[in-house]
Amino acid sequence: MSSILTTLSNAFFHHASWKGYWEPVVQRFVPAWRDGLYRAQVKDVSMLNKNTTALTLAPDKQWPVHIGGQHIGLTLEINGRLITRVFTVASDPLTLKQTGTIRLITRIKHDGLLTPLIPALENEQWVNISAPQGAFTLPRHSKSTVMIAGGSGITPFIAMLKALTIDNANPRAITLYYFAKENEHVLHDELALIAKTLPSFSYHLLTRACHGDAEHYLTQHPNADWLVCGPAPLYRQVVDVAEIANSDVYSEHFGAPPMLTSNTDSDTFELRHNTKVLEVSSEQTLLTQLQAKDIPVNYGCGIGICHQCQCVKKKGIVKDTRTGALSDSAEQLIQLCVSQPMSDLELEI
Repeated sequence: MSSILTTLSNAFFHHASWKGYWEPVVQRFVPAWRDGLYRAQVKDVSMLNKNTTALTLAPDKQWPVHIGGQHIGLTLEINGRLITRVFTVASDPLTLKQTGTIRLITRIKHDGLLTPLIPALENEQWVNISAPQGAFTLPRHSKSTVMIAGGSGITPFIAMLKALTIDNANPRAITLYYFAKENEHVLHDELALIAKTLPSFSYHLLTRACHGDAEHYLTQHPNADWLVCGPAPLYRQVVDVAEIANSDVYSEHFGAPPMLTSNTDSDTFELRHNTKVLEVSSEQTLLTQLQAKDIPVNYGCGIGICHQCQCVKKKGIVKDTRTGALSDSAEQLIQLCVSQPMSDLELEI
């Protein structure tokens, strides 16, 4: 029955699910209820420094318990539009079980759509979060581990390390190199406490200006598992050094999936949208190209998680940038942020 209702919802109401069609009605009785997402209530918002906030949320009891290192999508409704951004959970699973809360550490992007609004969230306000996602977790079988964090990339490591202080079944050697701008290292008090609890753990607070790049430190650990979370330049540097040292690298970085291009250098197609006919290329996602042409579209995370850019493809073929899979040419729901045109298209946005 569920699959039949979903098919009918897709065909007649252009909704991904039957429940989603009834969201406005349900929200009159259950604030912020959304199909496919979980509700969470704001319990505290505090500033760690002028650019970083700590957001404490109490998720619905149905929310699955996360593993240290996993991330979630945070969705806010802003002027009637849903905006989603992805953050790592910066607290361990035991904290959730004991207090019913999780913590997100967010760096404010002052020109961003979502992070500048987080400090203004009020206690008891409802927001939406996704289920925990991601495989960036502490390797189970490892003699030694090196963690390389950049800026707010410290968050998954805090969750991993706190989980180890509770169940230190594998007393592996762990070294953390934490790069940030001067006076912008966050949670260093918690790191000091973890170091007292885990004798095999050590950490270093570094700045590139004073201490140089990560390469010098990584070459001291050629046989360890390297975990990195931070800006793209830091990630690329770690990967380059790992190739030389023949070390395994586990990483977490949030961004748009790599673009998958067609077999030719570039194909161009016609995109029909309402009464407009646009020219689009196979080299970029539909979302990127529509934004460049100033076509108003809803979007959120931009990486295929939140489904806010979902629309109806009436005709044509698109490629999913995450998997490389081609759609069929019939009518179906697609996500603009992870769809590249592979033929002439007609969209209903």
